[in-house]
Amino acid sequence: MPITDLAALTTRLGGWPRRVLALGCLVLAAVTALGGRAARHSSTAGPEHPVVVAARDLAAGTALTSADLRLRSWPDALRPTGALTRSPDAVGRRVAGAVRAGEAFTAARLIGAGLTTGLARDLRAVPVQVSGAGAGLVRAGDSVDLLVSDPPDTAATASPAAHVLAESARVLAVTTPSAADSDSGILDIVVAVDRATSLKIAAVSGRTVVAAVRDPP
Repeated sequence: MPITDLAALTTRLGGWPRRVLALGCLVLAAVTALGGRAARHSSTAGPEHPVVVAARDLAAGTALTSADLRLRSWPDALRPTGALTRSPDAVGRRVAGAVRAGEAFTAARLIGAGLTTGLARDLRAVPVQVSGAGAGLVRAGDSVDLLVSDPPDTAATASPAAHVLAESARVLAVTTPSAADSDSGILDIVVAVDRATSLKIAAVSGRTVVAAVRDPP
């Protein structure tokens, strides 16, 4: 092509060649950055191993069956501490609180010996049966005050009083009550308390205990 024709073509195109070149450079840079990020993610994730996860949403206290469980590969770097790796280790156990589909199971999420993992040496896991309209609000992980009603005084005309049985007790587990208990507003929970409080709880067995949920500490 003659030089004069090339100059005329360049004039008609204006700055388009430079713009196309600049756009190509931007696209190449973006692709390179994404590739580098993917490579870094792959290298940091490391090897993967199976972890037992929930196949569906599960209510607190559910007794696990094989249909409730799935094995999913998780990178070792992201795997929760104490995660179960075999489905038989979970079958027949009860979940300590509500579990979402896809959530990994750990020993601390199941009712049993693992429920006390990480507790301070002076704390004990104590079962308590609570009642009242607010019982259904209690969830595993909540901090609750336990209130107990005083024995009724047959000679008194006033309603029986109540006093604080425990303050800021951590709820370790909530179990699904029977149909009769559910209708009457009764709920079984497990709380972490010190020895003195555990003795107080044992002393009021059979009396009405109410759990008042506190703000997180």
